[in-house]
Amino acid sequence: MEINKTSQKGGDHSVNVQAENLTVNAGLSIAHVKEIALEVFEGNFYKLAGIAKETADERAKEITDQFLEELAKKNPEGLKASEDPDFQHSLFQAQKEYARCGDKELGDILVDILVDRSKEEERSLLQVVLNESLSIAPKLNATQLDILSCCFNFAYTRRLNIRNPQMFADYLNNAVLIFSDAVGEKDSNYRHLEYVGCASIRTGSRDVVNILMQTYKAIFSKGFERDMLNDIAENDPNIWSVVIPNPHNINLFQAGGMDDEVIKTICTRNGISEEGTTKLIQINNQNMMNRKEATDYLKSICPKFEKFIEDASKSAFNSLELTSVGIAIAHAHSRKKAGFDADLSIWI
Repeated sequence: MEINKTSQKGGDHSVNVQAENLTVNAGLSIAHVKEIALEVFEGNFYKLAGIAKETADERAKEITDQFLEELAKKNPEGLKASEDPDFQHSLFQAQKEYARCGDKELGDILVDILVDRSKEEERSLLQVVLNESLSIAPKLNATQLDILSCCFNFAYTRRLNIRNPQMFADYLNNAVLIFSDAVGEKDSNYRHLEYVGCASIRTGSRDVVNILMQTYKAIFSKGFERDMLNDIAENDPNIWSVVIPNPHNINLFQAGGMDDEVIKTICTRNGISEEGTTKLIQINNQNMMNRKEATDYLKSICPKFEKFIEDASKSAFNSLELTSVGIAIAHAHSRKKAGFDADLSIWI
């Protein structure tokens, strides 16, 4: 019997391997994935001639590079998706649409959707919606994208991190009204959104001001006198720990919670009785702005709000209901234009 002794040494982050016959697969590199992506494009995109072909090839490389850069930052594990036939089809769809028009805004949306698609290995609802979104997004213009995103941010999201009127104003200005110029555009934009499957126009109508008053109730509190809590304090002395100064009048108070459910949670945490909690909510609700006061307040903190509610009331905006594809496209557009960062799986 003959025994051979061998030893190995390696530096930091190295991998030492010994075997008589060995195959090492360190995973797909970005260069390899890029090669696959461009090969897919070259083999499937219809043949063009002259400058048109050069332009299409250049655009395909541009969006491929952009996608790989975003993938490396947000989902490096997604490189292996390039070997999946369904993902290759999705990648080609994005390349094809960008090669045709070269629109930078569309390219950003396609890349964002494609990165999300790379995370979905199973044939889930989210994967199906993302695949469909890559086909539908190119059928929309900038106005229609803004309408979708305005509706999505206003009607389908709720910002849980809002703590004061300034944060609320920032949310309205930077997440909703940044898209609102499109709301009053031609009614045919809404019909087109319905035609391509991004939304439906329902028979009912939402009230913009009332929705904000209900969703961000604490912002519209006028406050109450401290003495109004004296009766509650006799049985629940901790009541003073669940109220805060009213931001519109520092001499008045309000319950420290965005809405009734949050107020109940805070009261429970501080040992306030059910009776005391109910009385506090009643006092709080009796001292809210009415609709006109709320409208005037919104106009004062958001210069574009008056035009927004006027355009919304005269268009199909208040009757617009987004589909899953509409939400996915609006989500991607909002991420690029307004820095929206919540995960799409919250809605789909």
